Amino acid sequence: MTTPTPSAALTAEAVRSGAGSAMETLDAAFARIDHSDPVLHAFTTLLRADGRAVAAAVDAKEGDARTRLALAGVPLAIKSTVTLDNPVVAPLLAAGAVPVGITAAPQLCTWGMTDSDEHGITRNPRDVSLSAGGSSGGSAAAVASGMVPLAVGDDGMGSLRIPAAACGIVTIKPGPGVVPTQLGADNWGRLAESGPLARTVEDVALALSVMSGRPGLATLSPVPGGTRVGLSTTSPIRLGRDLVRVHEPWKRAAREAAALLGEADLVVVDTPLPAPRDPVLYLARWTSAVARAAEEANLPLSAMERRTRHHALLGRTAFRSGGAGDGDTRWNRAAEALRSEVERAMDTAGVDVWLTPALADAPPEATEWHQRSWGRSLWASMRFSPFTPLANVLGWPAMSVPCGRTRSPLGRELPTSVQLIGRPGSEATLLSLAAVIERDGA
Repeated sequence: MTTPTPSAALTAEAVRSGAGSAMETLDAAFARIDHSDPVLHAFTTLLRADGRAVAAAVDAKEGDARTRLALAGVPLAIKSTVTLDNPVVAPLLAAGAVPVGITAAPQLCTWGMTDSDEHGITRNPRDVSLSAGGSSGGSAAAVASGMVPLAVGDDGMGSLRIPAAACGIVTIKPGPGVVPTQLGADNWGRLAESGPLARTVEDVALALSVMSGRPGLATLSPVPGGTRVGLSTTSPIRLGRDLVRVHEPWKRAAREAAALLGEADLVVVDTPLPAPRDPVLYLARWTSAVARAAEEANLPLSAMERRTRHHALLGRTAFRSGGAGDGDTRWNRAAEALRSEVERAMDTAGVDVWLTPALADAPPEATEWHQRSWGRSLWASMRFSPFTPLANVLGWPAMSVPCGRTRSPLGRELPTSVQLIGRPGSEATLLSLAAVIERDGA
C-alpha cells in the first residue's frame, strides 16, 4: 500500500484555508493512482481533463465561495454505474469534490467479486491475492489503497458493505429516499441505494450529509440515550441448519464491537436476528433485479458472461412473477413477512439496532471468476457475504465499520468488520455507533 492521502475532511480544510490547492491535491492523487492501479485495477477510466477543470474552478473561488465548499479539493472516485451529472454525484461536485476516475464493477453489478474480461481483476490492497469484493470493488480498492480519500458506490444486496468490509474501510447504505439514487428505471428492483466509501466514519458522515442535502448528518453526535443494540452472530442463511458457516474471526469482531459499545454505557443484548424462512427469497430478489438491470441496459444474453447470463435467465423465468416488482406475489409476501418478523424480534428484545459480523469469512481469491460457472460464483459470493442482503430486502439503512484483525490465507494481516442495521431514519444513530466502535477500537 502507498502512503495514504489525508482524509477528506482534512483535505477540504486545507484547501478551504489556502494551505493547499485542489490542483496539487489532484496531481498527488493521480501520482498515487499511476503507482498503485497497475496492480490493483480499481479504475477503468481516469478523468484527467475533467478533474483538472474542476480543480481549477475550485482554486479560482475566493472568500465565502471557497469556505462554503464542504469537500473543497477532495479527490473522488466514482463507480461506473453513474455519470458526473447523476444526482448521486452532482452534489459532491457542487461541494468542491474533484473527480479522478471511474471505478470497476462486475457485469451488471451482480457479484461479490469484481473482475471482467474487459477490465481485469480488481485486487484487495490488504492482500493482492484476494478479491476486493463487489460490486463496488473498484471504489473500495481505490479508497483502501490510499489512492483517493472518498468514493461513490451503490448497494443492491451488499455492494457497498461487502467490498468495504473486505478492504477494511467504512461505508453506509442509506435508507430509501435519503440519497437521490438513480440506478436505472427502478434502482435494481428498489433494492439499491447509493452511498460513500471512506477510511473514516467522519468522512462517510461528511459525504453522506452532502449527498443527501442534510448537513446535520456530518455531525457525529453522541449515541442517543437509551439506544439498545442486538448482537447476532448466527448464520443468516439457514434451512434446518446453517448453510453458510460464520468463521470465528468475524464472530469475534462482532463480540469485540459489542464490548466496545458496552464500555460506552450502551446496552447490548445477545439475540438472534431472524432469517428468511425460505432462503430462496434472496435468490429470487437478486436474480430478478439483475434481469431487470439487463433489460434496462439493453444488454442481450449473448453479450453476458456465462455466470451472469444464467443469473439473468433465472430471474426472467423462475422468479419473473413479482420478484423485483409490485404485486401480491410469493416473493413480495415473503419480504413483508421477514420485515414483520425482524420488527417483532426487535420489539421483543427491546433493541433499536442490530449488530452482526459484516462478512462470514475472508474474501475469495482474486481470480477470473467471470470465466467460471454460475454455481461457483454464486457460492463464492454467498459463502463470505451472507449478512448483507437483509437490509436491502427490508429497505433499511446499514453500514460497515472495521473492528478487529485476522490473517489472510497467505498470512497477511486483514481487517475484520461489523455491520450495523437500523430501522428507517436511523442513519445518524448508525454513524454515531460506528464512531464509538472506530474510536474505542483504534
